[in-house]
Amino acid sequence: MTARLPDGRTPRGLRPNGMVRTTGWLQFGRVPVSSGVWPALGSGLVALPIDVPWLPLPCAAAGFLLWEVWILYVQPSSRAVNLDSTPASELRPDDWFRPYGGIGPAAQVARTRPEPDDLVRITLRGGRELTLAPNYQVRRVLLRS
Repeated sequence: MTARLPDGRTPRGLRPNGMVRTTGWLQFGRVPVSSGVWPALGSGLVALPIDVPWLPLPCAAAGFLLWEVWILYVQPSSRAVNLDSTPASELRPDDWFRPYGGIGPAAQVARTRPEPDDLVRITLRGGRELTLAPNYQVRRVLLRS
């Protein structure tokens, strides 16, 4: 029971328990801005005090490149874009969602079933199980590995 993307690939950053490590995004509506912008801006700003006018540009590019290397090889992570919020009771098998709010890891639903005390048990691909209130809002996501 391995998590798969719609095209059949395994997402980058898949953990043994079925959770997928994701990179950060700053989102303006449906427009995601990569978290790689922050290391690029930081690296460019660090070079500003040096009296070489063109130096911030290659430093910014190097900062972004180091971020890319980090998310591809050191701590593999999938890019994820938040979609709509939905109650946990409306999740269906193969839905991708963020179980802990609008940021953090993503997971793929294997199955859902009602539990006593008006709760919903969500089994993730990978075997991890979460018990949530049916009206607990989770974010569906689109993974871009």
